[in-house]
Amino acid sequence: MFTVLFNLYRKFNIITLKHRSELLRILIILLAILLLFAFLFSHYEKISYFKAFYWAVTTASTVGYGDVVPTNNIGRVIAMGLMLIGIGMLGVFLATLSSIMFEFRLGRIFGTMESHFVEKHVVILGYSNLIRQSLEDILDEKDNITLVADIEKSPSNALNFVFIKGDITEGKNIEKAKIDKAKLCIISDDDDSKTLISAITVRTKYKDIYIIALVVKKETAKALKEIGVNEVFATGSFSSRLLVKSVKIRGASNFFSQLMNEDFEEGLIEKNIPSGIIGKSFHDALLFVKETTDELFVGVKRDGKMIVNPDGKTFILDKNDKMLLIGKK
Repeated sequence: MFTVLFNLYRKFNIITLKHRSELLRILIILLAILLLFAFLFSHYEKISYFKAFYWAVTTASTVGYGDVVPTNNIGRVIAMGLMLIGIGMLGVFLATLSSIMFEFRLGRIFGTMESHFVEKHVVILGYSNLIRQSLEDILDEKDNITLVADIEKSPSNALNFVFIKGDITEGKNIEKAKIDKAKLCIISDDDDSKTLISAITVRTKYKDIYIIALVVKKETAKALKEIGVNEVFATGSFSSRLLVKSVKIRGASNFFSQLMNEDFEEGLIEKNIPSGIIGKSFHDALLFVKETTDELFVGVKRDGKMIVNPDGKTFILDKNDKMLLIGKK
């Protein structure tokens, strides 16, 4: 029951302000009609106002239990007036609600709506092959996702997902995603030039947004780094390096796949620095982790940068650092 109510709340919450105002206006008019006819019925039928309001609701909704009925001609006239006006207004309200929900449903499918997520959501610009393969895993992280892509219809029906149809190189489509309040922007199109243009647009207008870009060519990756993209993955280059590493060390690709695969129990995890090793060297922290856990301390995240296997004696841990470990997820 709680889940049903929560889903209804979320769906109402994502109706546009214009439609929400329209629904509330009709609802207020309907409530005013019920209150007025309840007052008249209470006065002329000499019954309590609560009982009269109950009668008004059951009559307007066409339920009509028959436990409260008019006993005089004035009461019957009031009842006929409510049937004509109240039932009509209720019909208007229900028809409007149905129309809005139908329009909203079409908007979700064909990408004609703006993002209703107002902050801390993840914006994905482009729908490359890598995004297609990773989308369900990204949605499983429970973040609110807004996808902007030039595709026919939405690839997901998840409640935490919004699809906006459009070219990712056009600023108006990027603005619809409310990227200024997003916590992260991922850019990846099958065409590297579109990824680059989109990244330039985003970085120029939104200086503080954290951007991750995925491209095929390493030349494009270099250009993206130069314009200030925070993380860049050249998928072709990464695959080739992984292939070379597998030639040198058999099973290397399996090792990296296991670290990144959510189906495996062990993987790369991030934790806060325990108070007992703040101010200690990486070597001392390594021994502490080895003695107190079953995890492997492999590096530190500092100011958003990953430092793998820093110098054991000279690298001192700070309270704002994050530990990078291999262990149970």
